[in-house]
Amino acid sequence: MKILHFIEGRCNPDTANGVDKTIYFLTRELASLGHEVHLISETAKKEEIPIPGVTIHRVEPFRNCFSCPPHIRAVIDEISPDIGHFHSAYVPGNISLSKYLREKGIPYVVTPNGNCARVLMKRRPWLKFPYKYFLERPYMNRAAFIQSVGDRSEIEYYGVTAPIIEALNGIDLATLPNKSDATVLEKAVPRFNGRFICVFVGRLDIEQKALDLLIPAVASLGDDARKLGILLVGPEWKGSLVRIEEMIREYQIEDSFQLYGSAYGDEKFDLVKGANAFIYPSRWEGLPFAVVEAMAVGQLCLVTPASDPAGLLAKNEGGVVFPSTLEGIKDGLRRAITMSPGEREKLLESSARIVRENMTWDVIGRIIEKGYLVALEKN
Repeated sequence: MKILHFIEGRCNPDTANGVDKTIYFLTRELASLGHEVHLISETAKKEEIPIPGVTIHRVEPFRNCFSCPPHIRAVIDEISPDIGHFHSAYVPGNISLSKYLREKGIPYVVTPNGNCARVLMKRRPWLKFPYKYFLERPYMNRAAFIQSVGDRSEIEYYGVTAPIIEALNGIDLATLPNKSDATVLEKAVPRFNGRFICVFVGRLDIEQKALDLLIPAVASLGDDARKLGILLVGPEWKGSLVRIEEMIREYQIEDSFQLYGSAYGDEKFDLVKGANAFIYPSRWEGLPFAVVEAMAVGQLCLVTPASDPAGLLAKNEGGVVFPSTLEGIKDGLRRAITMSPGEREKLLESSARIVRENMTWDVIGRIIEKGYLVALEKN
């Protein structure tokens, strides 16, 4: 098959952006299965990030949701793909490119990656509601299928009637470090030594990641807050850093929190492995790579239903799952702190099994490949 993917930006596999990781590893896996894989990368950055086996076509940014620009039509004509694949949502380029593919009789697939979440409609609803009804939802409903990464219920609630195939985001086990250095965390925050340390890794989006609930939840623990150390690892996100710092001061729990900044590669995994637990209290998600990575390296995960990959941790007793509320987070932290070694070991064994059976790219690639083939047979 000739497969064409489209991304607004570049595919950096070592980033806090889960969509970038998804496209990088999925296209690489499809190429390894013997398919001819192309990626149109819409970016002003001149330097490409190579993907093994994948041909990348860099194009200048455009914001046209009504007509596919001539230079991009030329790229598509040159490739002559059998099927297209679009990622994320509210991306104008997805709309215009999909329209051109339909004109040429080429089927396409859409992976919203959590962006059909109903809570997102509260952000700029005067813009999103008309965009949804007149552009986004019709384009999705014309797709050969929609890929759910564990967000099927939100996709259905969005009004999507196209077939839905579930294929989770995954992890390349070969990219995980063989060894970890516990001293990285000890040196980074010496005052946390001897405490129960929870690490969060991701962009510091105070609303989506519910950090505005995590902070008062820790404060509500009273004296037990002194037993905790919460390390927030990740880049600034749209002014959230200032709000996070203000909230930590307001609740007078500066001693229990540490903002670390971004960390990648071995440094990131050293921080995750060196902690006692990984916490991700999101209000909504697609499927967060950070949680999958924490599961893969054997860390105990404290998550909400939104950040629980396809609900598998809750279904298989593979982690601590709690509501994304102040009380829910508080109770989840208490359970983690008081957990017995035997219970912890049982949860970790189940978590590792979930990763092996559902979240490796060879498993995911085969599911998507089969979906493409069925779509082409029907076309």
